[in-house]
Amino acid sequence: MNLFESIVIAWESIVANKLRSLLTMLGIIIGVSSVITVSALGQGGRAVINKEMDSFGANRYGIYYSYNPDDPITEADTFTLADVAAIKDISPAVEDIAPINWDSASIRSKGKEVGVQIAATTADYARIANLKLDAGRFFSHEDDNARKYVAIISQSLAEELFNSSGAIGKKIMVGNRPFKVIGLLGREESVFSMGQDNKLMYIPISTYFSVSGSNWINSIEGKAVSQTEVDNAISHSLSILHRRHRNKDKYQAWNSQKEMDSVNKVTGTVALVISAIAGISLLVGGIGIMNIMLVSVTERTREIGIRKALGARENDIMLQFIIESLVLSFFGGTIGMFLGFGVSTIISIIVKMPPIISWQMVVIAFTFSAGVGVFFGFYPARKAAYQDPIEALGYE
Repeated sequence: MNLFESIVIAWESIVANKLRSLLTMLGIIIGVSSVITVSALGQGGRAVINKEMDSFGANRYGIYYSYNPDDPITEADTFTLADVAAIKDISPAVEDIAPINWDSASIRSKGKEVGVQIAATTADYARIANLKLDAGRFFSHEDDNARKYVAIISQSLAEELFNSSGAIGKKIMVGNRPFKVIGLLGREESVFSMGQDNKLMYIPISTYFSVSGSNWINSIEGKAVSQTEVDNAISHSLSILHRRHRNKDKYQAWNSQKEMDSVNKVTGTVALVISAIAGISLLVGGIGIMNIMLVSVTERTREIGIRKALGARENDIMLQFIIESLVLSFFGGTIGMFLGFGVSTIISIIVKMPPIISWQMVVIAFTFSAGVGVFFGFYPARKAAYQDPIEALGYE
């Protein structure tokens, strides 16, 4: 019996028991579709996160206080605007650097009161954070030096305060101080924001100091001249700060590349764990194939006896049942592949994240499902091949 004839007989056997064959393939279908879905969404999510981090600023880093209860931060340790200027002047690895204070406040305009997040910084921050404006401009160094009451607001804040009318030139009251809107941030199209941007307001940090009555700076953010210079920029910044304040180990740093690596590590681990769990479905599917093949061997015992009496060899009988097991696995894997494509596409549309189909993962899933078919089909095939033809012919 040749290979093609064995495949035809296997297909006829599967078609003759459609429901049983479908239930047998169910474990393979679920396993392959789960692996492909998890792989597509995992790689798509990782690509989106990397894109988000790139737009956040691949060369970006930050300096913040290292809080130690045994050695608390004193007034002599706090960041100053002179520190920021010194880092920019001294370090060749730093392209831009700016102080940043985050605060919250209630603002008013035309009888409406809204809670907002305030970011007080300098003009350089727009380049560090890759801020995009839909209208107007970001404040300048001149605005900052003159302590002007100007603000850049987000789209959601503009819509809430001014509806659909233009926000540029409008007044916003922060406490009893009127701020003039000079810029409108572009809407943040981010997978994390789910199409929503925060109610955010940027103001010059010198203006913030005059309003708050404090010169405290929460943190400093910078941008290195290139991705390879990020570590040097951080090292220079920390060294300059410690030297200027005559202290040690008072400050720490983060950088976007390390954050990106951490996120990729976490998402990779999660995808691997879920894929391993999905792989259990393939194992269960293999057990189902073994079970149904053992049933098939029992049902076809007389057929096996007749074939052996007509001269069929053990290898022919074994090959026939292994091919049947492989065909079940192959069609289960094919259905699972298309199901995985469909499910990952639907989920990606819902969460607004493009699926990335890894053909390597498809090949692995198919190879594993075929391996399951051979492994779990071997014992029933061997049992069928080595039956005694006389006993098989007399089987009722």
